[in-house]
Amino acid sequence: MKKLLYSLLLGSAVAFSSCESKLDEKHSNPDGFTSAEIEYLFTKGAQKTIENDYADTWNYNFRLIGNYIQTTARQAGKDRINLYQNIQDDKARWENYYVTRMSTLTEIDKIYATLSPEEQTKYQNYIEAGKILKAYNTAIATDFFGNMPYTEAFTARNVVYGGTVIFKPKYDTQKDIYYAILDDLKSAAAYFKTASGDDTFKRQDIIYKGDCNGWYKFANSLRLRYAMRISNVDPEKARQVLSELSLDQLITTNAENTYIKVSGIDTAPDGIWRAMRESHNKTHSYYMYAPELTVNMLKEAADPRLVVFYQPATDNDGNVYENSKEIIGYPSSADKAISLVNGPDGTRLFEIYGCLNTVTFRNNYQLPVGIGMTAAEVYLCLAEAAQRGLYNGNAEEFYNKAVILSVQNYYEYYKNSDAEKGKDMTIANRDVSDETLSNWLATSTFKFNPSKALEQIATQKWLHLGFLQIYENWAEYRRTDLPVLDDDRENGTLLNKENAPVRFLYPAKEASMNTENYNAQSENNKISARLWWDTK
Repeated sequence: MKKLLYSLLLGSAVAFSSCESKLDEKHSNPDGFTSAEIEYLFTKGAQKTIENDYADTWNYNFRLIGNYIQTTARQAGKDRINLYQNIQDDKARWENYYVTRMSTLTEIDKIYATLSPEEQTKYQNYIEAGKILKAYNTAIATDFFGNMPYTEAFTARNVVYGGTVIFKPKYDTQKDIYYAILDDLKSAAAYFKTASGDDTFKRQDIIYKGDCNGWYKFANSLRLRYAMRISNVDPEKARQVLSELSLDQLITTNAENTYIKVSGIDTAPDGIWRAMRESHNKTHSYYMYAPELTVNMLKEAADPRLVVFYQPATDNDGNVYENSKEIIGYPSSADKAISLVNGPDGTRLFEIYGCLNTVTFRNNYQLPVGIGMTAAEVYLCLAEAAQRGLYNGNAEEFYNKAVILSVQNYYEYYKNSDAEKGKDMTIANRDVSDETLSNWLATSTFKFNPSKALEQIATQKWLHLGFLQIYENWAEYRRTDLPVLDDDRENGTLLNKENAPVRFLYPAKEASMNTENYNAQSENNKISARLWWDTK
């Protein structure tokens, strides 16, 4: 039974039933699936891949990873050392990958294999888009764990569809996993380059509404992202992938960004908005303060993003206090936070320090439910590649374009917000044209400087990804160790930087249910063990 349960977890059958007899009874005839089920499964798979759900946003964006990389600031400082030292397991990311993210997508593959060649042709769009989504999910997972079961991990449902069931899947190396997802993305991009979407695909595709060119550019943009992810440890592979990409194949405008959006509050899932509402109030404490490092950096640069990222101190509903005029950043150091909490204003810190902008984020139901890729990130990847000689192009031009697109992206969030109150029309109507932003950037502290270009590029990526794309941001911070964060000290002890975790642990069940394969990886199963691509 342990073996069966383990296989169900890795193979994603948990999402469909709880025991083999019920599985067989429910799915005894694979040919009985109707044609619509692939379509519906695809929509669910796309949602689970891209969306920021409530639990993840609550736990990781604000309470764990957000603290590691200082994209948000929390009021409490006491016992913060536990954030850095008390990772004892996988933090639910193992099951999140094998069950939540992958089960529906791998089920589509198995149904597809039972179809006739004619039917398979009709569903090819779903299979190729599924490759892209699975690559995206797998990159996130391996960036948490490094080596992990992959090629043998999804066989449990073969008890229904036929074929071998592997109870104890081997661990693939992270290098092999990255090479595999890069191959899948290349294959999917080649398909979507000439594909077209029918009316059904347009209805079921909640990301690009059936626009195959959108999927083509998403696949290629992910190839760019992952090539740069491995570029420090495997520059030749990165160079080879980059040599196959050109600007016209990539996401280069904000209109092409990979989003899931809803029409407003009536159709919005609880997800990210509930996590934000509950992460900055008296009941659940305060986790959405504007970090001091970011605020000071943006102020020094006279960056237009300051006022759409953050706002002055607010009440529980996100309304700015009448006497609160300035955006003041909250310190990321535990000792400084403890001093503030224990100081004369300790009970009213929420009336003093700035927080995430309510109009842009907290009450904005036009904000994407999830973000897969943006044009600003694409240009930042290109800027780094060009600066390092991995790609032909002008690093400064790529960098400038990235910063401009990032500013415009966040102003779109603010301008299009459906927040019922609080919108400042001076901000909403601000001129953020290319020309105006180019003039600002030319005199800003963010002006491109070849002597510190890589630090500037990494800093802009950290600013742009922010808390909305927390997994990508943490991966990039571990890869580059930039920007240089403020010291987070408790009782004088440095908690972050070289002392911060660089991976999550394997779940405890791996040691008991997949012992031999786990033991081969056990030396890597510590929070200080760097991943393959994470070179110091």
